[in-house]
Amino acid sequence: MFYVVDFKFDPNFAIRGLHYDFNNGWLMKIDNMANIQLNTVHVGREPIKDVNEIIEYHKGRHIPPEYLNTNMFQLSDLFSVPQATLLSDLVQYFKDHSMSFHPRYLSDDVKHAARILHTSEYRIGGTLHMEVMKDISKYLERSPKLVGYIEKLRKNGKKTFLLTNSSLPFISRGMSYLTSTDDWKDLFDCVIVNARKPEFYRSCRPFRNANEPNWDMVNSFAPGQIYQGGNIKDFEILTDWQMVLYFGDHVYSDLGAIIHELAKEIEIRNQASYRHKLSWLLCLERLLNEAQSWSKDHYTDELNTLLSEWQSERKQVRIELKTAFNRSFGSMFRTYQNPSFFASKIQKFADIYMANVTNLDELSLDYVFYPNRAYLPHERLVEEVVDSGQIKHVSE
Repeated sequence: MFYVVDFKFDPNFAIRGLHYDFNNGWLMKIDNMANIQLNTVHVGREPIKDVNEIIEYHKGRHIPPEYLNTNMFQLSDLFSVPQATLLSDLVQYFKDHSMSFHPRYLSDDVKHAARILHTSEYRIGGTLHMEVMKDISKYLERSPKLVGYIEKLRKNGKKTFLLTNSSLPFISRGMSYLTSTDDWKDLFDCVIVNARKPEFYRSCRPFRNANEPNWDMVNSFAPGQIYQGGNIKDFEILTDWQMVLYFGDHVYSDLGAIIHELAKEIEIRNQASYRHKLSWLLCLERLLNEAQSWSKDHYTDELNTLLSEWQSERKQVRIELKTAFNRSFGSMFRTYQNPSFFASKIQKFADIYMANVTNLDELSLDYVFYPNRAYLPHERLVEEVVDSGQIKHVSE
């Protein structure tokens, strides 16, 4: 039996980095310690009706590592937003029509459909790429600033390369539009298509000339040529490049991560209304912490009432801060106090991240990014005061 359902994509529903529970069909955001942000758990397009169901299922808010690895799937790349939205629409449809289903089968079928859209026997890139190529201006914006930045790098002796899983026809059409020239290959010392990442990083598959398909071994990268396949070890040997920073949109595969949503989140955080709410939240939490440290002898009915009011207000402000980014799931990068699971993976896998690689054009080419000092809870008070200059080092 086949069902034809006309869903319309809602770009404002999901965010990147969510987790889908194969056993329950729950879509949720978790923090860097795998704790569930309860008010983000959705079943279909609706928040779960009783969060105690989640707490009872996991015996708390924390997801055990084994369960996380075997029964949950994180949607972390650029395609995850439509994928999460489609999954939620399907779950909602099945619920509304009282149809029996298993959430894991549903997820598997959606992923399989996505693979069909992305791949093709003819190396063009599948139905998705074919549709994009019909009217590429709907999906790409020309980027003279990017072209200027790459040209600046090359004029100053830097090497540049393009490494992609996409096919040559798709990349050629897209780069010609993006750079406004058919000579886009001249922006790079080396261009590699059909790289098959992440296999590129662990396989021994040799490089092959993509312009003139043949069976010859690739012993060097020639200017103006495009190559396909290959592996990281041969790439290092053929280029002899000692230090490489590779920017891409997949936070788990690229040393430098490009996260377009970052610009919007920073814009929201810089708004006066958001900063005011955040300031008030931190003030409320300081007041609550201070009040809890008082002796029980000082507690009165009036104080208890005031504490209850502060707790209720804190809860409301936290909801407002969450919905400032996304009504259903909040910020991509934060739960409440903690970074999100997605943000923690960025910090683990990416040396640097930004909304656009051209942001680096504001810095000198020899600029060094020194890492910020990370504080443990028992270090924070003293070391932040030291860093602020309020306490001076005194030698013995």
